[in-house]
Amino acid sequence: MEGFIDVISRNINTVIVILGIVIFTLIIINAFKLSYHRSRIDDVMKRKRKKRTIGSKTWEMNESEEDESVTPEMIRDYEKEFNHTRSLYFMYIQLIPIFPLLGILGTVSGLMSQVVAENIDALYASLNIALGSTWWGLIFAITLKFIVALFPGKIVDDVEIMLDDYYNKFNDALAKKNIVEE
Repeated sequence: MEGFIDVISRNINTVIVILGIVIFTLIIINAFKLSYHRSRIDDVMKRKRKKRTIGSKTWEMNESEEDESVTPEMIRDYEKEFNHTRSLYFMYIQLIPIFPLLGILGTVSGLMSQVVAENIDALYASLNIALGSTWWGLIFAITLKFIVALFPGKIVDDVEIMLDDYYNKFNDALAKKNIVEE
C-alpha cells in the first residue's frame, strides 16, 4: 500500500497538468466546432435568394429578396450535428470537477506517505508536494470553468434559442393552417 501511495504522491502533479492541458485543448476545439454549427444554423435560418423581374413596359430589371424555403428535415440534420458536438461539450464540463479531487488525492497521499517520518525536513518536503497537487487541481478547475462559462456556453445558448424560435414559428404556422400547396 505504501508503494502505491508513494507512486501517486510523486506523479499526481504531472497527471493533473497533462490531463488539464488535454481537456483544455478539447474544450477549445469543441468551442470552435460549436461556433461552426451556430454559423451554419444561423445562415440557413437567414437564407435569402434574389428574385429578378423585368418590367414589361420599361424592360427594367428589378431585384428583390425573398426567403428561401428551409425544410424541417434540413434543420433537423443541422440540429443532429450540433447535438453531437454539444454532448461532447457537456461531457467535458463533467470532467472539470475531477481536478480538485485529484488535487486532494495528491495532498492526502503526500501526507500519508510521510506521517511516519521522524525527520521534519522530509515532512515539509512532502507537504510542499501535497499542497502543490491541490494548487494545480484548483488552477485547472477554475480556469476551465471560466473558459466554459464564457465561450462555449454562450454559443450553446444562442443555438438553442435559434432552434426554439424556428420550431415555435413552424408549429405556429401549422396551428394557423398556413399551409401552401407547391
